[in-house]
Parts: sequence; C-alpha cells; structure tokens
Amino acid sequence: MNKIKKILLWSLLLLYFPVMLGFITSHRKDIVCREISVVVKDSLQTRFVSSAEIRSAVLGKFDGALGTDLNALPLNDIESFVEKHPAIKSCEVYNTIGGHLRIDLNQHLPLFRVFENSRSYYIDEDGNEMRLFDNFTARVLVVSGAIKDQMEHLQFIARIFRNDPFWDAQIEQLYVKANGDYVLVPRVGDHLILLGPPVRIEEKLRNLRALYKKGLSPREWNNYQVIILKYKGQVLCSKKRNI
Repeated sequence: MNKIKKILLWSLLLLYFPVMLGFITSHRKDIVCREISVVVKDSLQTRFVSSAEIRSAVLGKFDGALGTDLNALPLNDIESFVEKHPAIKSCEVYNTIGGHLRIDLNQHLPLFRVFENSRSYYIDEDGNEMRLFDNFTARVLVVSGAIKDQMEHLQFIARIFRNDPFWDAQIEQLYVKANGDYVLVPRVGDHLILLGPPVRIEEKLRNLRALYKKGLSPREWNNYQVIILKYKGQVLCSKKRNI
C-alpha cells in the first residue's frame, strides 16, 4: 500500500511541475515592466554612484522601458550601457516575477589617491587609473612624489594599510622621494616616518607598531620629528625634521 501511495505521489508531482511551469511562462508573457530597481551592492564602502542616478540614466537611454513587455527589454544592451560608467566595475541586469527590471552593480574600489603634478586620480584594486568624482571622495591613502615605476610597491603597501585597522587609522599619506625612499605621514602627531626603500616593508611596519604601542610615552613623542626605519634591525628617532 505504501509503495502504491509513493508511486501516486510521484506521478502527481511529475504532472504538477509541467503545469505550473506552463502557467508561470504564460503569466510572464503578459507582464510589463512596472519599475526599474537599482541596487548598488557596495554602497556602504563607496558612494561614487547612487541608485537614483543609474535609474535615471537608464530611463533616459532606454525611453519607454517602463510599460514595455518585460521579456522584450534588451537586457544585454542595458548591462553594457551601465558598465560604461567610469565608476562601475560590474553589472547584472535581469527581470523579476513581480515585473521589475533589476540592476545589481558593484563600483570600482579605490586603493589609494595620487597627486601627480597638476593631476589627481585614484588607483583602484586592479591597479587601474580611476578618475575623481565630484559627489564623493574616498578616504584612502594619499600618495605623491616620484611614483614612476613604483605602482607595484605602492599597491602592496596600500593594501597592508587598508586591510589593517591599526594602520588604516594611523597613516594618512605616503611620499616617494627622488632617491626611492618612502616617507609616511601619520594622521596624528607632528613627526614623519622614514620607511626607506620599499623592501622588508612588513618587518619595518612591525617595528613601527611596537614603537607606537610599547616604546615612547606620549610626552616623549613631542621630542622627536622623524622615526627612521630605513636601516635593517634599527629604529632610530631624530629631533631633526630634515630627511
């Protein structure tokens, strides 16, 4: 008896799914686009674009999208159009059962900002140059100086600072001297940090962290202008700011 019940149950299920699939397919043919919903998935990190801005741009480019048969919308064309925005890294466009055209997007994530002669721009996570935007300024490491041929090292150290809450809160700027030495500017305090050439970076930063946490007292910090990490196995403090 139980075996017969199981056979009947599976038979009903096999009949049910094609019927429901046909109903849904038939129903979707009659659905028009009632709304365009844009979701900026990384908006908590970066706000170069807004949902309203992208929605308005899509409506301007694809006039009449609202009220059009949902299945007739050129999803690939809309996706390509949205991805042309200089702030957008990736985009996915699809329809929902409720009659919405859904646009999910991610922005380029700036790693650091460069000041070079009269120009200023971001370098993103992929090492690409990214222009500035008037509506939002990313809180990232600021880099200047002789940065030519230094991009690989700068990306490496910028990721260390970005991924470590201690350094992210502590270091504000990085300057590359003509001789290739790196100089760090902290957010708090009047001292500079001579990191030296971009070698043994993690070791140097471990030494600097130890100095910050276990070394000088708050009163002693005012006695020094430069912390020198350039030399292997040494942390020197100088009262002269000229480096």
